[in-house]
Amino acid sequence: MKIPTKLCACAGFYCVLALLGLLGVSGCALMTAHPPNDTAARGVRHAAAEVQDEQRALDLAMTTLTDLVNQPGADLRIPYHQFSVALDRLVTAANRTDLTGKTMAQKNAAYLRTWDKQLEGVTFDKIREVSANRRTEVSNRFDSINQRYADSQTAVQPVIAYLLDIRRALSADLTDGGLTAIKPIAENAHANAAKLQTALAALTDQLADSGSRLSSIALQNNTPPPGPARAEASAR
Repeated sequence: MKIPTKLCACAGFYCVLALLGLLGVSGCALMTAHPPNDTAARGVRHAAAEVQDEQRALDLAMTTLTDLVNQPGADLRIPYHQFSVALDRLVTAANRTDLTGKTMAQKNAAYLRTWDKQLEGVTFDKIREVSANRRTEVSNRFDSINQRYADSQTAVQPVIAYLLDIRRALSADLTDGGLTAIKPIAENAHANAAKLQTALAALTDQLADSGSRLSSIALQNNTPPPGPARAEASAR
């Protein structure tokens, strides 16, 4: 059966449109799949999540220390074990957070280098000027979060060292008398930890804001803020 020429032409026209549509969609997808600003945004958001985990670990360590000193119960080994496990978790979280910060700084620097390369190809002076100003603004924000991140992690280490010394002292004198002697030192640790928590909370907020500003997609952060935690008695 012979197909009418007009029908063939129409079918061919719509096939071409469909093909062009597919090519256009796939082309856009390839162009916008991984913009460099989103790569930087993911790094900043990941850093924010790590700092939050560090906050929770610090809160847990301080909570278990309070329980050990103020409500030890009949068997001192149980709350001491809870404190020791929580402190180990804090050490791990701090090390991971420190490494994440360095990775974030590297991704931020790589993003700025990519931006510089794009600026080299801009023909019109006004567009280059506007983009260069934005690049400076973003670079200054990176410098701010990198510095605050480094400062906060530097502040974490003395608090951890203080808690480790408390654990060492109690490991040699896990008695009612030992707990009584260590109580004012534990209170001092709480004061230092409270200041650190304030700094970490401010850093988390800054990282979350910077991540949102960098991203091409508006994401809602539903992660709850770190709250008080209690350790459960468990044997390794």
